[in-house]
Amino acid sequence: MVLDTIGREIEMPLDDGSKREYSAEELAVLGGVIDYADRMLYEDQHLDVLGGMADSRGYVRSTQAPLYRLLRKSAYAKTVIIETELQGRVMLRLSPTEVTYPNFSSGYCTPHSPQGRLASFVQPGYANRSKAWGDYEVVEVRSFDRFGGPDFEPNVRNFLRMGVVGEAGAGEVADLQGFLRGPRRAGIVGRPGTGAATPEPETRDLEPQPLAPVAPRPPEVHVVEFEVDEEPQGQPAEVLDESEEEWDRDGPPAKADDYYGLSERFFTHQTEEQNQVISRTPLGPMFVEGVAGSGKTSAALGRTKMLTTFNAASVVDEKTFRDLLGPGQDYWTADFAGQFSQEACVGFVRTGELIQYLQETCRRIDLPDLPVQEFKELQVRLRDHRRLTRSLVPGRRWAGLTDEVERNEATTMAWLRAADQAIARRLADHVFEALPTVADIAEAFEPSERPKVARVMGPALTLLKELLSEVSIELRDPPRDGAFALDRLALRLTNILAEVRRRVTGPRLIWTQVGDAFFYAADENSLARQLVEAKAPLYLRSGQRLVYVDDSGPLDGSLQLLSPNGDAVEWSADVKASLEAGRLLVRDASGQNFRAQVSDVNHLFLRLLPEATERIYTTVGGKLRPLPREHGLGRARLLLVAATPAAVEDDEPDEETESPVEPGQPRYSTPDAAFARVIRRRLLAPLTALPDLYLDALKSESKHFPQESLADEILSQLQQFKLAERDIDLLLCIAHLVGRGLKQGGAPSLREPTFYQAVFIDEVQDFTEQQVYLMVEQSNPRYRAITVVGDFAQKLHHGTSIELRACFPGQSLPTVKLTENLRQGNAPGLALFSALFRTQFFGDPAPSNELTERAFAAGAGVARPRLLVCPETSDIDSAVVAALRATQRGQTVAVLFSSARRAAESFARMEPQLRAQLIDAELSETVNLARRHVRHFADVTNAKGLEFDVVILAGVDEFDLDQPPQINRLYVGVTRARRSLTLLSRRAELAPKLAGLFSSFDALVAH
Repeated sequence: MVLDTIGREIEMPLDDGSKREYSAEELAVLGGVIDYADRMLYEDQHLDVLGGMADSRGYVRSTQAPLYRLLRKSAYAKTVIIETELQGRVMLRLSPTEVTYPNFSSGYCTPHSPQGRLASFVQPGYANRSKAWGDYEVVEVRSFDRFGGPDFEPNVRNFLRMGVVGEAGAGEVADLQGFLRGPRRAGIVGRPGTGAATPEPETRDLEPQPLAPVAPRPPEVHVVEFEVDEEPQGQPAEVLDESEEEWDRDGPPAKADDYYGLSERFFTHQTEEQNQVISRTPLGPMFVEGVAGSGKTSAALGRTKMLTTFNAASVVDEKTFRDLLGPGQDYWTADFAGQFSQEACVGFVRTGELIQYLQETCRRIDLPDLPVQEFKELQVRLRDHRRLTRSLVPGRRWAGLTDEVERNEATTMAWLRAADQAIARRLADHVFEALPTVADIAEAFEPSERPKVARVMGPALTLLKELLSEVSIELRDPPRDGAFALDRLALRLTNILAEVRRRVTGPRLIWTQVGDAFFYAADENSLARQLVEAKAPLYLRSGQRLVYVDDSGPLDGSLQLLSPNGDAVEWSADVKASLEAGRLLVRDASGQNFRAQVSDVNHLFLRLLPEATERIYTTVGGKLRPLPREHGLGRARLLLVAATPAAVEDDEPDEETESPVEPGQPRYSTPDAAFARVIRRRLLAPLTALPDLYLDALKSESKHFPQESLADEILSQLQQFKLAERDIDLLLCIAHLVGRGLKQGGAPSLREPTFYQAVFIDEVQDFTEQQVYLMVEQSNPRYRAITVVGDFAQKLHHGTSIELRACFPGQSLPTVKLTENLRQGNAPGLALFSALFRTQFFGDPAPSNELTERAFAAGAGVARPRLLVCPETSDIDSAVVAALRATQRGQTVAVLFSSARRAAESFARMEPQLRAQLIDAELSETVNLARRHVRHFADVTNAKGLEFDVVILAGVDEFDLDQPPQINRLYVGVTRARRSLTLLSRRAELAPKLAGLFSSFDALVAH
């Protein structure tokens, strides 16, 4: 049986002539690609006239050599042949690199081109319609592997393997150049017995030759003679050489025994489901949910590769794109080109095994600089950045909790929202309690300078209280759906402080004084408006009193207009005309009479300008004096006291401090600097000590948390100044909310760290909701290019479930489901068993008919899970050792157990026997798949996210299948195997559901 790249049966084999034709054609195209790459590398090295220096316009040409080296290494990985209505037969050759190759006839295309986007996922039989091609159908797909290691250079113009699936048949060719050099059956891989016919022996006509002399006959000796029976004794077994295995599009390429990551073929051989992930626009988050082995992580890495390789050369106009692909694919605009780099993206995983595993995969798909981090690394970095152990109590530091008990309720987004609102209500009161008085700010200055400070600080504190009242109301009110009360609080407070400083203590503000009242404004017009609104008593140099009027009369009701004779007059048009003519008097509240001068904002504004010839005066001690005018009173340099009281311990550096002076020298500062320093410490300091705030909130608000008893329990723990891991995660989320948007100003620990351009999270189901929220919030908010992947059937940590959508408040979370088990695609029996497991235990739909037919068609040779009953410990040991001895070199092998304790006990017991059998094995708390010769004894948890050629799962009967976490653990164990799965049980009678699983499997594959 021959299978296509998605496992469908193809009965017709590809004939030898077609293989030769295809091999010669592909090698010719490959030679052109390699020649082009070599020429470009030569020109980059030898023909760069600038030699790396800038030209006259300052432009420095960056080298393209790394890209052409990738082209030389990878060339192209796939040829797709398409019959179209409008353009006839179209041939596309898809490269995994973004380098262009200027040979249109070759059909070469890159992953971001419209042709490449299509070629990445189509299979034979795929049909559609487009404006550019009309009706079209894919008729053939050829897949290629390149040589690696020391074999690469001698075979740089050669393919290691070509697999063909299409209308002409299916087959494979190994070593294309070797295959063309001669009719070697070893170079032909296909259906057994269907290769080219064995060539007939060459025959020639011989010239007659003279007879040689005949030697005398030797003495006759009796020789035994046998009757020959040509019939074979039984049907010979079919033996497959390693190079004759069925084509596995998602398995590691041949001659890659040192490779241990995910198959890099997924990028150019995507399923349609994976393509929905990989080709998705960078905007917005997405969740990739899939069964074990469905390529979830591969899809996330593929999307990251698409992001980081999209450059200006990859941009096409939308019309061209839509003409070929239609509306079904996301169009990437030029806005995304060059915006993502490997170093600036990140992948988060839970365990160290996955870091090494994914980094190796990234290396194979040309993403060697993509950081892959454990969540713990992010937590520690943010904990240090936020200075989370800091307390406002002198001498107190928060410490970690050593005997933590897992309480998953406190790790949810619901708990985070409760903490957010409880802390917000506490801060609503604090913003006013913490405000200083004028004396608090002025006490740092010499007594002679304090009146000047008070003159500025009075208005500043008044305005500050007015603006903070709005914040206090917002903190007390419940936030809208999807929002948080503390969101951007540090930025809001910092902006309020900046606004007060701009409006009161700015360097260009104009200050004046009328009587005991002080006025300040940014310009003369604003100052004039303030003076008119305050009805300030102002005069001209001639002694005329300014009377501010509008259409209804004088604005100041305490003033009385008088005729020249001293008679009171009522407001009228005639009175207005007389006032404007200067013929009236005015009497103030004290009974004094003055000549009246009509005025308004514009009249006063013109006389306040520096260039005005007619000045404004005010009375001081019964005399007219010019209206005082000072600029930037808040920035006046004033003398500080010689010695200041010892400051309260504060390890947060101040943004604005006085410059150091020599001992004994006078110290100076400004009211503005003193105001900013005190307000920052009073308002923002509590935000830099979040554990203190959390403790205070629990003391007064515990009844508002989802579980009051748990809140009281956490309160008791925090009163010992100990932080559990769950508390650290919660406080980091709070710190993120408080500091969101703050790039500068305030304490450094409040400023948000640098964002990643794109984020992907692997095995998302094993994180808490707060951990997921913290990770996704590390992405650049401009794009929110977030990819989270997981399978809730494989959840092994932090309870039984999480509400993933709650981790994306106020956002939609599109979901793509991957249902095809690619890991076990070449072992349909194991794939069927895994699918039945999900049906039996998780209520998933029954396995597809296609998968069932493939497993059934494999017959008695189907790769089925082997169940061995081992009543005694010695039986288990013997079964494990026998299975390990049967494995082949280069295969990855894991012996998995239900718990870490079982794994340790079993390894200690079997280690002498394993050594005696020269089996390299170790107890692997962190599985290192780079050591392929090692047989790993491990807990199921340590194998999470990994895959092995051979898996031996011991102690199947020890899993409590009435408990969802135990079901998940068993599912993880049985789905780690790619080729062989052995289950060991002490009891012959299995749990009912597990027994039913085996019965269902046997019924489907039985003949």
